[in-house]
Amino acid sequence: MLRKRAGYALVLLAAVTVTAAQESKPKVSEKPVTAEQLAIYRLVLGDWIQHGWRSVNLAVQTVPLDATGPSGDSECTKGLEMEPAPAEVHRFRTAELEKLGSGNIALVDPDRQRDEVRENDPERSIGKGKSIEEAVNNGFAHGLFTLSEIRFDKQHKVAIVSYGFFCGSLCGNGGTVVFEKTDTGWSRKKRCNDWIS
Repeated sequence: MLRKRAGYALVLLAAVTVTAAQESKPKVSEKPVTAEQLAIYRLVLGDWIQHGWRSVNLAVQTVPLDATGPSGDSECTKGLEMEPAPAEVHRFRTAELEKLGSGNIALVDPDRQRDEVRENDPERSIGKGKSIEEAVNNGFAHGLFTLSEIRFDKQHKVAIVSYGFFCGSLCGNGGTVVFEKTDTGWSRKKRCNDWIS
């Protein structure tokens, strides 16, 4: 009888664990990313590529806005009446790459790329005898770039988005960018919650 109860307890614990894991993953929207969202993502990626990055391993799926860095978006939304945070995340499609900007963007599975990041962590590479420059360049080449969902204000005149770049245990940076809609499109208004490791 005791073994039977223990068996039931293990089955129940496994079911609770699986349910908790499923609930912790955000729901992925069936809808494609909108043209407006793509325009904002293009600006974030354009800034990144403009600073000399030859290529970007972009996570194929966005993350919730507060999941891209340690501070979330509260500092960026002060004084703004924001729409509710998006309840779902989106997947980028290969056909959208051209609208994201450069041909140097590769859509990657974030879990697999995190394995690549661990394998090519500059700290690890230096420990194996690579020069600092070689180790850092290799780490950057295998890094993972994530974009958050975009949150708009109620008038749809302001948008905030976070990004994160991870290339090892002490290799990465990110932040949140606030964009403002103008007559010519979206333009960067300010940055906040920048972080570096």
